[in-house]
Amino acid sequence: MSLLTLLLNVPVGNAQNQKAGLSIAPKSVSVGQGEVARWAGNCLRCSLEKRAWSPVNGTCYYPVDMDMKPGSYTISRRTTGGKLETATLQVTLKACTQEDLKNFPKKEYINVAPQNQARAAKEAAVVNPIISYKTTVRPAVFDLPVGKPAHSLPKGEGNFGACRTFDGQPRDRHTGQDYPVGMGEPVLSAGNGRVLLAANHFYSGNSVYIDHGNGLISEYFHLKSYSVKPNQTVTKGQKIGLVGETGRVTGPHLHFGVRWHGACINPGFLLIDPSDIPQVK
Repeated sequence: MSLLTLLLNVPVGNAQNQKAGLSIAPKSVSVGQGEVARWAGNCLRCSLEKRAWSPVNGTCYYPVDMDMKPGSYTISRRTTGGKLETATLQVTLKACTQEDLKNFPKKEYINVAPQNQARAAKEAAVVNPIISYKTTVRPAVFDLPVGKPAHSLPKGEGNFGACRTFDGQPRDRHTGQDYPVGMGEPVLSAGNGRVLLAANHFYSGNSVYIDHGNGLISEYFHLKSYSVKPNQTVTKGQKIGLVGETGRVTGPHLHFGVRWHGACINPGFLLIDPSDIPQVK
């Protein structure tokens, strides 16, 4: 068979794809609400819809807020070689676990007095700008997985994102994961960072917020006490307070929460090996 005949028998589309080095199958990844996707390898810039940020150690991470509407979204990355690649992020519905807290002991949190409503609103006005998405953030000073927020961290209670009622009255969804750590046990910073806020709040009690760079904010609520102050630099594993039962709680435990690029996500995804996080393929 002649060389001309061989060339004529190659489908035009395949020949063009082979010449251009294009992949026929589109890239995609599927994650649930409140979870994280990753795109590994030589990343320079990452974007999700109209938001963009830098990678962490060359990998793009795409945190999905627990209230993000299920559906298909476009994600992209710019590689260190200058190549722009896109993929589909499929967000699936994560069922809301019902958590009904009956005979709640702290009645001031059931029928909230006007002065406490005003206090909570004032505190939210301080916290919301801290945890929201920002176009410019400090460089990452953390690695994944992050450190455990307690020396001996038991299994979480599985109540991240839970839909709660207190004595039958609906309240906001639970934004963190609760861990049954005992009263007075040390609470540790999940990574290097800078304390953004350390204060006593009506709902979350004694609370600490730490900025780890790259838009990652860790939250520690209901502490018995805290031993850090705003603008203080902390290191991974540093003691920042003690487990307590301040604020709206039924008993002592550690509430550990994470906001990443403004998304409220299950902190458990940052405690596992990054290779176990769903990946773009």
